[in-house]
Amino acid sequence: MKAATISQPLTRPRHLDAAHNQPSFRAIARPLIDIVVPALNEEKILQKSITTLDEYMAKHLPYRYQITIADNGSQDKTLEIAKNLAEKHQSVQVVSLAERGRGRALKQVWQNSPADILAYMDVDLSTSLDDFLPMIQPLVAGEAGVAIGSRLLKDSKTSRGLKREFISRCYNSIIKWTSRTKFSDAQCGFKAIRRDVAAKLLPKIKDNEWFFDTELLIKTERAGVPIHEQPVTWIEDTDSRVKIVKTAVDDLKGLYRVNKELDKRSWLEKWMLPVLLVLTGALYLFGALHNGMANSYYAAAIQAASQDWTAWLFGSLDAANYVSVDKPPLATMLMGLSARLFGFSSFSMLLPSVLAGVGSVWLVYGAVKRQFGFTSAVIAGATLMLTPVAALMFGFNNPDAILTLMLSASGYAFLRSLEGKRPLLWLSLAGLFTGLAFNTKMLQGLMVLPAMVLVYLVFAKPPIVTRFLHLIFAGVITTMSTLWWSVLVWLTPAGNRSWVGSTNDNNIWSLIFGYNGFGRLLGGRGGGPGGGHGPGGTGFGGQTGIFRIFNNDFGPNIAWLLVLALAGGGLLLWILRKTPRTNRGRAAVIFWMLWLLIHIVIFSMTSGVIHPYYVVVMAPAAAALVGISLPFLWGAYTRRKPYAWLLPLLVGVTVAIAVIILGYAGTMTWLMWIVGLLGLTGMIGLLVNLYAPRRWLQNLAIIAAIAACTLAPTVYTLATVNVTHTGSIPTAGPNSTAMQGSNNESSQADSQLVQYLVEHQNGATWLVAVASANESAAIQLTSGQPVMAVGGFNGSDTPLTLDQFKQLVKAGKVKYYAISSHGRGGGGPGGSNNEITAWVKQTGTVVNYGGSDVTLYELSRE
Repeated sequence: MKAATISQPLTRPRHLDAAHNQPSFRAIARPLIDIVVPALNEEKILQKSITTLDEYMAKHLPYRYQITIADNGSQDKTLEIAKNLAEKHQSVQVVSLAERGRGRALKQVWQNSPADILAYMDVDLSTSLDDFLPMIQPLVAGEAGVAIGSRLLKDSKTSRGLKREFISRCYNSIIKWTSRTKFSDAQCGFKAIRRDVAAKLLPKIKDNEWFFDTELLIKTERAGVPIHEQPVTWIEDTDSRVKIVKTAVDDLKGLYRVNKELDKRSWLEKWMLPVLLVLTGALYLFGALHNGMANSYYAAAIQAASQDWTAWLFGSLDAANYVSVDKPPLATMLMGLSARLFGFSSFSMLLPSVLAGVGSVWLVYGAVKRQFGFTSAVIAGATLMLTPVAALMFGFNNPDAILTLMLSASGYAFLRSLEGKRPLLWLSLAGLFTGLAFNTKMLQGLMVLPAMVLVYLVFAKPPIVTRFLHLIFAGVITTMSTLWWSVLVWLTPAGNRSWVGSTNDNNIWSLIFGYNGFGRLLGGRGGGPGGGHGPGGTGFGGQTGIFRIFNNDFGPNIAWLLVLALAGGGLLLWILRKTPRTNRGRAAVIFWMLWLLIHIVIFSMTSGVIHPYYVVVMAPAAAALVGISLPFLWGAYTRRKPYAWLLPLLVGVTVAIAVIILGYAGTMTWLMWIVGLLGLTGMIGLLVNLYAPRRWLQNLAIIAAIAACTLAPTVYTLATVNVTHTGSIPTAGPNSTAMQGSNNESSQADSQLVQYLVEHQNGATWLVAVASANESAAIQLTSGQPVMAVGGFNGSDTPLTLDQFKQLVKAGKVKYYAISSHGRGGGGPGGSNNEITAWVKQTGTVVNYGGSDVTLYELSRE
């Protein structure tokens, strides 16, 4: 065997699992290196490659070595050339295998080799030989058990075609995603393993083909063996005969087999999440199918988005782009895309909301499971699924469903940033989703942002300066994600887009800070629908105060388990009070608590217009805290901790809240009695069991307690999905809406009216003009044609002066004007709209269209 001195400095090793300066294996003093070169029909390059390899190793490798040519069932002169090389070169030997398969060849040669370090490389020598010694050095030093060359590390220098690059990166990403591995490049033909590690791992490797490498690396990581990755210089062999696509497909099959083989989870844990998501989707879809066009105001905008891309981009109420809705368009964009894909219908419109519900449950489950385990995750996911307001909004077309999904995604990404692995990436993703939440419902989408900033500054792992820099960078991402659409509207000439709805100056900043900002918080022009309703009335959340969230408006939607969530979270913070600053569990609890408390305070104190369904954004945080705290409460109770009494106390409080909420409606007295009796039984049983433990008593008490706490919200959720919800202000529970006779309940217009207008449209841009969206939506949804809502949402916008309206009539773009016969359509408070209505009545000709729902005026172009 040959040896040589080291002629180049070693690169700094990169380890996936080994702790720095703490060898995992004994160092090898005088190692023997076996370099295996699998060969299949390589008569053209074998002699040159082996000669080059031997000469290089003789000059540069400071250890004893041998080169083993593993003839893999060749049918050309490969074996003959290999034998000749073995005769000429003392370092070369040949092993001939009748059966093909790179994995089979490596396994057989490695298992029979006396060498201390077992390596292999491809016969084409695509990988630079200069990278061999740095790769194996950690194995010799005992710092790693397996070493691989990687073409995907930062310092790697790779030259290959786009096709192979794309397939390789996709494949390695799939491995990481499905197997949760850390190594970057599974299939680079440049690897080595210690003999003591090979003796334990090789018998467990089943694949005999190309997937051998991947299986070896996955099982190496699962066994806790450190893997060293070496950046390499690699040049593609354009004469390679590897069938890339077929090999990739076979590798995916192997990946499925290995993951299934290594999956040690119980049957329950494997299937619980899929079952939970299927049940969530089925429950919310069942509710959605009852709701028809739901809120016809947003339904009209979604219909317009499915017909015209400008309407899709700017959130226009009609496809002719007269006026926009009063929110950013992300929700209508997603629903509009669904309508374009499946055709506009109630199903295609509400499908994104249903999927948003499924996604939110998945994200909350995933966020809780990563830090608190399977049981907490299941409780959290099920709690969110069975929250009444979630069942309401995830089958409705208001923006709140998409808003909740974006906030859930933001929360998941933020909690991942606290894990210490790629914190800047995850923090930036959290900022991105927060910005998308803003572009769903403006400032409400930013309410979780203070919790993220505070928790990251106090509890994240990086040094304080780095934390500030991370937040600054993430802040830039958040700002860009937040403002891109608003700036686009601001910079787009007014003539090229719709009027900014619910403003009187056509200014997007007025919508953000006025109507959807201070107007909501402080009152004034806060966005209340017309018709004589005002803040404090039914559907507007009732009187402000600290208990507002439990009143008859908010309570049935969200309040059932709020005290349990907050008290359980508080208990956890006390338990974790002495943990290190960077404890992720405590940081997560504080984050969910702040999310919940911020919304409770703002929703309780807001004096402007607020609707009870807004609280759906609280549901992920409440569900997470319930899932996290219940196992701790139960553990404290069963171990008789000093605070074990908290569990029966919280059962009593939760049941009392449920009885109060059930009493608001006065329609489920039977349920109120059942819940009260079960709760009393559970609470007393748990208290008695503390001082006179009996297994049967404990089991009976906890069953009664669980039933008492979950029965009422579950019944309300089932009642919610079993009734029809329409209009601007839906609410959870057995009633169809909080405000009968509110805006946008109807999605069907008088068929005689629509038929007449369509038959006599004569090329007009708008089928008809009306005072507000409450009249336009039904006509537009029935006809499929643009309808002009002159005063926007509730008739108070002033996009047109009387003179401008006359010009549209003269140009033939508006031919008819309809005034409701039911008291709506007077033009709202906007002065110019009242002028338009008065002018129509004075100069228009009343048309007998065959119905009486509206008074229809034909307008003369002269």
